[in-house]
Amino acid sequence: MKKIISTILGMMIAFSLNASVANAAAKEVRVAYFLEWPSPNLEDMNKKAYSKALGVPVKWTNFSNGVAMTDAMLAGDIDISYSQGLMPYINAVKAKAPIKLVDVAMEYGMGGTTCVTSKKSGITKANASELEGKKVAVPLGTMAEYVFTESMKIVGADRKKMNIIAMDPEEGAAALVSGDVVMACLFGGNSIKSATSVGTRLLTVDEAKAGGIMGIDIVSVTNKFMKENPGMLKSFVELTHEANERYRNGKSDMKAMSKESEMKVADMKDTLGGFKFLTPKETKKSMKSGNLAKFLKGLDTPGGTVTTKFLP
Repeated sequence: MKKIISTILGMMIAFSLNASVANAAAKEVRVAYFLEWPSPNLEDMNKKAYSKALGVPVKWTNFSNGVAMTDAMLAGDIDISYSQGLMPYINAVKAKAPIKLVDVAMEYGMGGTTCVTSKKSGITKANASELEGKKVAVPLGTMAEYVFTESMKIVGADRKKMNIIAMDPEEGAAALVSGDVVMACLFGGNSIKSATSVGTRLLTVDEAKAGGIMGIDIVSVTNKFMKENPGMLKSFVELTHEANERYRNGKSDMKAMSKESEMKVADMKDTLGGFKFLTPKETKKSMKSGNLAKFLKGLDTPGGTVTTKFLP
């Protein structure tokens, strides 16, 4: 009799726990992403595959930078930030933001994030010190600012002596075209294309790589969503890696990706050429001891802000 009562009690407790998880489950999932920053999972966004996999509507909202993504997460408006820049994430967790890093979206060279000087200014890496005292556009707190800082070290220019104007990439590109700034640091295929129509990269992709500059974008999630909806989060990460595998095998629907990134297919392919989408095994290594782990350690990122348990 005691065994029967114990079994029934256990079943009641299990039912209660399952019910509480079900009640806590989100009725929709809100995801932040970037335009002009193509990735294989945009095909799944286009074809509503995330909504099918997670079992609830998935709402995608585009943002101009990773800092804005953090602000939206803290405000309770976004659950998952896909391809958030690493610097905005690090700055957020250093300020004790309740968010967690759960995946690597991509690694990339400076093809997708760069600094462009106007041809009219005559400034190149050879005379980069002439940037001092001039107006430059930089999206502060983003990976583009990291690239700006590291690039200035390589070319021997003092960023403290420049008139830095905080501008998102699209604004920075427009300011460079109009001549309001002599250099714009930016990311995104369309913005870079606009900037290079009147300027040149301060450092080539190869020069930046030789200087040790690389970018990492990550997937972050609010602690609340992670705790209440672990199954949905795991499904999101798994579907994203399936999309990456499809892309590696040359089976992605490029037109669907092009539509969602709001880029021409040719421009999108050019941007994608500078991205590396890691396998789950490569991702885990990067997060535990590889590029990501070294980056986080080098910038004194607080411990306990990364988890690999949602990887496939």
